[in-house]
Amino acid sequence: MFLSENIKKENIIIDIKVKNRWEIIDAMIDLAEKNKTFTSDAKEEIKKALIKREKTMSTGIGNGVAIPHCSTDKINDITIIMALTSKGINFDSIDNLPVKIVILLLVPETKLSKHVKILANIAKTIGNDDFRESLFDLKTPIQIVKKIKSFTQENE
Repeated sequence: MFLSENIKKENIIIDIKVKNRWEIIDAMIDLAEKNKTFTSDAKEEIKKALIKREKTMSTGIGNGVAIPHCSTDKINDITIIMALTSKGINFDSIDNLPVKIVILLLVPETKLSKHVKILANIAKTIGNDDFRESLFDLKTPIQIVKKIKSFTQENE
């Protein structure tokens, strides 16, 4: 529900080339800034919050997925940025496997009560092995958005 309602084609990066989790988080924050999710003066504060959260405990949840996230007063709407990397990167995941799907979640502090529900929804959706693997067969952000929406409708 939350993933399908909040993912936008302009917030999806297909086959990103990065060396580590810090580079992918940077690229995703850059995309959020480019798409005017927040003002450029808020960028560093959001980046620091994401890095602090990541250093506290990795957001690599296993099965090749990571969900870096934070809540902030610097945004007005729930924002989801998705990046796929066929190569996989080290995210210090709980299963020690490389991460190929990163879903960055920014939640306004005014919607803090939804934060955990959104994380759970994303983990449930992306936890389906067939669905997760099918994302790599898709070539455009529009195809990915359609796949997420159809999968969500079929599994509600």
